[in-house]
Amino acid sequence: MGLALINSTIERREMRLRSVERSIGVHERGLRIASRIEHGQAFRRALAMLIGMPTAVAGLLFTGVFYAGWQGYGLWYGVACMLVSAATIRPALEQVETHWGELQQQLFDLVLQRNRLEGELAALYKQRAGFKKVRNPIDVKGAA
Repeated sequence: MGLALINSTIERREMRLRSVERSIGVHERGLRIASRIEHGQAFRRALAMLIGMPTAVAGLLFTGVFYAGWQGYGLWYGVACMLVSAATIRPALEQVETHWGELQQQLFDLVLQRNRLEGELAALYKQRAGFKKVRNPIDVKGAA
């Protein structure tokens, strides 16, 4: 009875360990995807600022300083530059939330859980190896 209980406990712990391993794999893939998304967002933001900010300054210069020199065409050039600037910067302001920190914390918790399960399994394997099977009295009588 004791050995059967130990074996069933080992089987349940091994099934739980496989489930935790699958969850760890899923979280690792999620972290890689979140990392790629965040790097892409940072690149797009930098690119938008490199293009959008100088274009906005040019638009301000066209509308303010060069307005009188070009018989009013500076206003149109300035508005066009500001529209290009707004069209470039606006998409970079909308962020996709990746929940990278939460994924990392969940992965850490799963790794701790896996380590705890591996320790429990090691103790159960030792207990099963040290378990002495009680001989049935009929077997003992038959051997004598």
